Amino acid sequence: MTNQKHFCSCRDTSCKLNPNNHDLGCDPCIQKNLKAGEVPSCFFHLIDEDISHLKEFTIDSFVRFYLNKKQ
Repeated sequence: MTNQKHFCSCRDTSCKLNPNNHDLGCDPCIQKNLKAGEVPSCFFHLIDEDISHLKEFTIDSFVRFYLNKKQ
């Protein structure tokens, strides 16, 4: 977390929406995800570090991912 302008748990610093690449915080990422009916990947990382097997980041897939990990 050192040398970051904003708190962000996203590991994709090459993404143009990552707060380290502009001065708008998480707003652009969240706006893009909400418009697409998706959840930011950082939410998935709260549940499990390994999300490499996921194919989509929809709200439904987040709920399924959460419920499967909770069991």
